[in-house]
Amino acid sequence: MPSFVKVIREAYAEVLGREPDPGGLAAYNRSMNQGMSEASLREELLRSREFALRFPDPELPARLGLNVHTPEDAILEDVARSLGITWIRVDFDWYRIQPEPGRFDWQSFDRVVESSARFGLEVLATLSYTPAWASSRPGNPAISDPPASTRSWTDIVRLALERFKGRVRHWQFWNEPNVREFWSGSMVQYRTEILEPAAAVARSVDPSIRIVAPGLANLRDWRDWFREIMKAKDAIDVVNHHNYAGSGRDAILDLERDRPFQPSLRTLIREQGVEDRPFWLTETGRRSDAGNQREYYEDIAIVLQERDWVERVFFFHYTDGPGQGDGGFGIVNEDLTPKPAYHALQAVLRAAGASAR
Repeated sequence: MPSFVKVIREAYAEVLGREPDPGGLAAYNRSMNQGMSEASLREELLRSREFALRFPDPELPARLGLNVHTPEDAILEDVARSLGITWIRVDFDWYRIQPEPGRFDWQSFDRVVESSARFGLEVLATLSYTPAWASSRPGNPAISDPPASTRSWTDIVRLALERFKGRVRHWQFWNEPNVREFWSGSMVQYRTEILEPAAAVARSVDPSIRIVAPGLANLRDWRDWFREIMKAKDAIDVVNHHNYAGSGRDAILDLERDRPFQPSLRTLIREQGVEDRPFWLTETGRRSDAGNQREYYEDIAIVLQERDWVERVFFFHYTDGPGQGDGGFGIVNEDLTPKPAYHALQAVLRAAGASAR
């Protein structure tokens, strides 16, 4: 059997910048003996997982973000300077901002916005969750309750948008309203009492604000919710969704897969006439105790380079702690030590930065 070792080594050196491993050398030698051409060998290496991770698109850093809740400055600095992330999604919880009528606590939100600007981070702000005093169920209030008065909601929206005008340009109004834990009202209530009034306020405060919606969890009747909310499509600048899957590839590719009587998200985007809007996946991730968190992050980075219709992906999330133990969705442990997924994300972002130079 002829030996193609020299040809294979040259291809590896040219495409991947390294020597082939023994297994790859043997496998490709067999394939070339069975008729694989040198051009096909190089094409296969160019399409390989390793190539995508070692030589990623220089635009990749601008397309990746991280959910960080309401973080301390040390986390913001690490995300920006050590990881190389440029986008963060931050929780602007109404019940924390305004715990009582007329009393406001902006301190942590002011700090996060100021520090994010200092570290070069773009903020996607999620304003949501009703304080007890504003609940439509005063006898048994929960943060998921619709506000008793739309005015109380639009007041806080106006205050937040005016306070951070010119510094926070992208806003979400509520989180996963199709999950009862987060919103106990109906889909019509969400559209007419939350999204549309908030969007009207945003347009009046600053027409350059970008509204990111609807932020649905990929669960149960999300398609009905999507169709209902898209009645307000003129209020939406960026279409977004949340999806968690067994693999990073499926987290994105499932959004394209039509099933009998279950159109994919991408099909619904076309049907509802919002294909002209950018699409962001603002939550996806994998628990580290699932065993494939690192691969999940790498797969997202790879598939994102193949799917330009997905403009941006935000991983969920930075840390497991405090008080949550380890093994969760965070890419650092409770004591802030990095997990393998952290190092994987850092490596691909650094490689993308090197490609840009």
